[in-house]
Amino acid sequence: MDIRGKINGDLDAIMRQFLQEVERQEIESLCRVGEEAVALAKQIPAPIGYKDRTGNLRSSTGYAVFKDGKPINKAFNSVKGATTGAATGEKLAMNLAKNHPTGLALIVVAGMYYAVYVEAKGRDVLTSAETNAEAGAKREFADLLKNINAAFEK
Repeated sequence: MDIRGKINGDLDAIMRQFLQEVERQEIESLCRVGEEAVALAKQIPAPIGYKDRTGNLRSSTGYAVFKDGKPINKAFNSVKGATTGAATGEKLAMNLAKNHPTGLALIVVAGMYYAVYVEAKGRDVLTSAETNAEAGAKREFADLLKNINAAFEK
């Protein structure tokens, strides 16, 4: 192999490694945004949110990160022992992932069927968490882009 073959081979390996690192950081960012959104949604006070009678709605609130339609991280935790809510939220996220068969996706849900009715009554189930997640994703990916640019400036 001549020097050109070695450089091209090394360059290919370096680029693959670089792209894998970028994807790893993208996934970490999506997980952070998901965690923040769920934490916010679960802490909305009853006067603007809802009274948590059974724990199912709060338990159904969670997130999952998908790569090419397959889950790589998810968080659906039961509140007040409401395992039905957690299972329902996770199932909804898995179904929604079918709409994103390629690439990376963050899905944040409140999985109980009545979540939309609670929101329609002017209560905050997921709305403020969604707004916060959008801002968080922009912030995370701006930081990632800054880090990528800094890596090329060295």
